Amino acid sequence: MLGKLAVRNTKRNLKDYLIYLITITISFSLILAFNLIASSDEVVKLSSGMDSFKNVLTFVNIIIVFVVCFLINYTTRFMFEKRSKEFGTYMLLGIKKKEVARLLVMENILLGFLALILAIPLGFLFSQFVSLVIVKLLGIPEVIFISLNLISVGLLVIYFLAIYVLVLLNLLRRIRKMTVHDFLYFDKQNEKKMFRNNKKRNIIFMVSAVLGVSSLLLWNSRCSFENFSDESTMTYLMICVIMLIISIYGISATCADMLLSILLKSKKMKYQNDNLFVTRTFASKARTMSFTFGTLSMLILLSLLCLNFSSIYKGLYQTSIELTSPYDVEVFDWTQPFDDYKEYLDVIDEDYTIKETIEYNVYKEPKHQIQDYYNVQFYDYDPVMKLSDYNRLLKLRNMNTVELTEDEYFLVTDSQLLYKVEDNADMQTIQFANNELRLKGIDTKSFWYSMNNTGRFTVIVPDEYVQGLEISEEHLIVDTKEETTAKLEEKIDTELKHLLVVEDEDGTTHNEYYRVSVRGTVIEEQNTMTAIMASICLYIAFILISAVGTILAVQSLSDATKYKYRYQTLRRLGVNDKSLFKTIKKQLLILFGIPVVYSVIASFCMLASLNNVYNVLLANEFIYLFYFAGGLAIFFFIYGIYWIATYIGFKRNINEES
Repeated sequence: MLGKLAVRNTKRNLKDYLIYLITITISFSLILAFNLIASSDEVVKLSSGMDSFKNVLTFVNIIIVFVVCFLINYTTRFMFEKRSKEFGTYMLLGIKKKEVARLLVMENILLGFLALILAIPLGFLFSQFVSLVIVKLLGIPEVIFISLNLISVGLLVIYFLAIYVLVLLNLLRRIRKMTVHDFLYFDKQNEKKMFRNNKKRNIIFMVSAVLGVSSLLLWNSRCSFENFSDESTMTYLMICVIMLIISIYGISATCADMLLSILLKSKKMKYQNDNLFVTRTFASKARTMSFTFGTLSMLILLSLLCLNFSSIYKGLYQTSIELTSPYDVEVFDWTQPFDDYKEYLDVIDEDYTIKETIEYNVYKEPKHQIQDYYNVQFYDYDPVMKLSDYNRLLKLRNMNTVELTEDEYFLVTDSQLLYKVEDNADMQTIQFANNELRLKGIDTKSFWYSMNNTGRFTVIVPDEYVQGLEISEEHLIVDTKEETTAKLEEKIDTELKHLLVVEDEDGTTHNEYYRVSVRGTVIEEQNTMTAIMASICLYIAFILISAVGTILAVQSLSDATKYKYRYQTLRRLGVNDKSLFKTIKKQLLILFGIPVVYSVIASFCMLASLNNVYNVLLANEFIYLFYFAGGLAIFFFIYGIYWIATYIGFKRNINEES
């Protein structure tokens, strides 16, 4: 009997919770899709960096499971509140509370299993699409087919069971404490004014606003190269996040009352068109879900940050490659300098056409006049290059060469460390080989991390000044006609192991494969990280946006059925359908828009602050505005789909015959 009733109720409520079912199905299917990708041997073999994909995905899935758990728990609780009077009636008819609880559990399990069954084939299709995106991002022409495996399906089932066990146990705990009276009047108990004292409400609102502004200002003050090296920066950023969370929940709890108070003070606004009806409708809803509004704002903020971070990471792509490996092949030695790189050239020449080779030395300037500003540990000298070698390297990269007079020197440094020496009066002149040299300029575009072993800066001087200086490193640069690949670095590491594995006097061996850098390997690794970060950030953002859209949609569609009499009353008062639907649009825009406003402002401020750190590595100083606009476009596209679906369902519900 209960089984038939559960099936009937599930079918009856399926229409109201169709958006919820679709979102849960897509969420489970995306979890399955990414698990299939991570467990696919074909995908892992695409790049050495794909091994870390599974570890990153495990952490991300934990976050996603919590979000899906929140969504299901909220919707289940909301469904229970909406139907509490129905369950109370069952108890008045003699059905025991235990049986009512079992009925509700069966309905939720049926709905969950339906989503799980639909998610498996859909997840399999999604996995093919995601693998295609990853392959395209990696620049690989082949197509990878992702096979369905029982381990990934089993993992999805474990996630499903964990979520529903937690949700249903929480629901049963709530039911156990309720009486028949509680069931019959449960849907009425939260419909009350949260703040009876306007002064208290205003204080909370102002304190929350001040906390929010303070957190964003503090965040901005710590987002700089100078502060990122400070150990206390992470503590300050955590404090900012906590303050911002408190601010979001405080403003969400008070905004409904604030809006209503402002409107009621103005008779002109209050009685203009449908303002009073829309505002009171929103206020009555917001007062019962102020905590939910805060949570939704948090989810929106996280989704926007994920979208922006994905764009920033893609923006760093080319800069990261140039900073890591601007030349096709680079080899250096600093422990035992040697003159002949013939063995390396022979290995490269087997598969590639060598166009040009450059050998250059890095010298030690023992006075270390500049090194002190960088606070470089383990080095007590300034790394120096002669001008002719530096200009040869510039020509190979099609960059403009540098000219120096006898009394000038040039500084090459990392753009992220430029603040340490820029506008430093003490560096305008240095003593070099009993001569005083003036600083001609500072360049960051030609810098790369392994330009010398200190990885911070290089002093460029006229050739004659390096005479008599000790050589600290010898470098080989190779320019090939063909584009290099990661296989070349693997070949060098294998065939020249005797040059890259050093044995100490006590017999201890050290691997020094880092002394070889192949551009093809760096590009592959960067492609891999871009593919991983882009796909996972979009994955998180989609789940978060969908969760927010689903909660608001379920709330709105249920209200359309529950308060249908309000709209029927408006029709009886002479409001035509065009005006009525316009009112509904306004009502839904406010409901969907309120959680967005603060999140958009906060995400923009946080992104603008992060731009202080990343702008030197991006294409230009204002490219973050383009990334922010792109993230907003993706967000509002997905969010807009939920709004449109809610609006269509809302109209359908109020037009149905009672």
